Amino acid sequence: MHGAFILTTVIVENAEAFAEYRTAVAQVNAKLGGDMLVRGSVREVLEGEAEVGEMVVALGFADAETARAYIASEDYAALAPLRARAGRFLIRVVG
Repeated sequence: MHGAFILTTVIVENAEAFAEYRTAVAQVNAKLGGDMLVRGSVREVLEGEAEVGEMVVALGFADAETARAYIASEDYAALAPLRARAGRFLIRVVG
C-alpha cells in the first residue's frame, strides 16, 4: 500500500532530452523503488491552468520519508542537468 506519492508534471521543451531522461529515470526507479502508477500526457484540461500535452507522472512509495529519500538520492540528483535540458518540471511529494 502506498502512503505517499511523488507527483510530477513536465512541460517538455526538448523531446530528445526528455526521451533520454525517461530512460535514465527508469533505471533510477528500478534501483531505488517507487511504483509507477501514472505516466501519460494531458489530453484535455477540464478546469484550471495546464497545457495540453503536459506530461504527468505519479510514483507510489510506502511513506513520505521514502519518497523524499528518492528525490534526495545521488542517483536522482545526477539527472538534474538532463531534467533542465528536457523541460520544466514541477515535482512534489503528496501524503
